[in-house]
Amino acid sequence: MDPIRILHLSTERTWRGGEQQIAYLIESSREKGIEVTVAARPGSAFEQWCNDQHVPAFPVAFANGLDLGSALAIKRICRKINASLVHIHSGKGLSIAYLSVLMGMKAPLVVHRRVDFPIKESGFSLAKYNHNSVKRIICVSQAIADMVSRSVRFPERVKTVYSGIDFARFNEVSKSYYLHDELGLDHSIHLVANVSAVAPHKDYHTFINVAAKVLSERRDVCFLIVGDGELLQEMKARVKNLRIEDNVIFTGFRDDIPLLLREIDIFLLTSETEGLGTTIIDAMYNAIPVVATSAGGIPELVENEKTGFLSEIRDVGGLAESVNKLLDNNTLAKNMGELARIKSLHFSKEKMASRVIEIYKELLGEDPNNHFHPKKRGTR
Repeated sequence: MDPIRILHLSTERTWRGGEQQIAYLIESSREKGIEVTVAARPGSAFEQWCNDQHVPAFPVAFANGLDLGSALAIKRICRKINASLVHIHSGKGLSIAYLSVLMGMKAPLVVHRRVDFPIKESGFSLAKYNHNSVKRIICVSQAIADMVSRSVRFPERVKTVYSGIDFARFNEVSKSYYLHDELGLDHSIHLVANVSAVAPHKDYHTFINVAAKVLSERRDVCFLIVGDGELLQEMKARVKNLRIEDNVIFTGFRDDIPLLLREIDIFLLTSETEGLGTTIIDAMYNAIPVVATSAGGIPELVENEKTGFLSEIRDVGGLAESVNKLLDNNTLAKNMGELARIKSLHFSKEKMASRVIEIYKELLGEDPNNHFHPKKRGTR
């Protein structure tokens, strides 16, 4: 039997959590003998990763959701590699794949959905998710799965597969005070941090408001915003206007997250929307208690008053109160952190990839009771 051949569509220029999940999936797929090809934007971070890892990659513009040239390119790539199926990782990617199907592409589609807002109830968006070529919709949390299921004709095709992390990134890391020393902070200062893109849906306005409220009562804590993004300068200006710049520090993008997390006392996530949040899993694996909003799939990770504290979206008072509780009670923080680490063990990259590959095989009829030849599903 010919191997399964997957074409992944990666439409983003930058590298964020979704791209890391695709990379984990590709690595595991190749280990299991699945042939993988990628269509990626030229000059993107993912195209560079493919080149570094010797993953076959075709440059595709992905200019917008109605890019007919990209749709035709996807159809041609499918034919060239005889793709068993196309795995799509964004709404834009689905739009282009849908156009490819309308142009005659025959490969079945698997869609990965990582955002927790509803599918539009009319027009092109609804049509592309409900086309019969979309054989599976993989959602990274049950919250997203429930939302999607209400909008599609075939809710049985919606599957939940939680994202996963690489535990090995953290296993050889020991705690030090290098970050305190780098930032000129006394070792007694508590660190409260978020590690994420400084983007609108992360609601850093609320993060900064929480910091300001906590800092109005105490100065034994420093808040760290670890990441870069479109709202960075706006958030810096807000911190300056509130005169809390000595205790709210923007570190920018860091490539030393495993070391950094070993110094963090509380992980604070104030998102308005959040599909799941793999940075939360990173924090939990490092035994850091989490204070977060109840957006999207976050409650599926953080058990309120057990592995952390949850508050409603934009609830500055509730979030600040939870931060203070943990700062004031080291035993509580330690116990929550230990329970968080145990919970995090359910969210490995291996488990994520294994479940997605099971879905591939289920779709292509690879189970013992169905001898469907995957090559027949490819584009001629």
